[in-house]
Amino acid sequence: MTDRDKSVGERLGEAADAVKSKVNEGADRARAEGHDFNAETADNPVDRVVEKGKAVVDRAKAGLHGANADRQARDAGE
Repeated sequence: MTDRDKSVGERLGEAADAVKSKVNEGADRARAEGHDFNAETADNPVDRVVEKGKAVVDRAKAGLHGANADRQARDAGE
């Protein structure tokens, strides 16, 4: 099936998936900020490192969700 054969429902489904990925991206970025705050306020150096690691993971996940959302939005528009 070519992109021209996509129904309106399929395009709306892809657009909804893109929105979901953008929401997940925002949630991951917010979690990363929370981990950064926890790292800055932690008294234990080990806790600081763990929280910074969690922030790095959440930022990476946010990047993946963002790229996925861009792809899905592009596919929905074609």
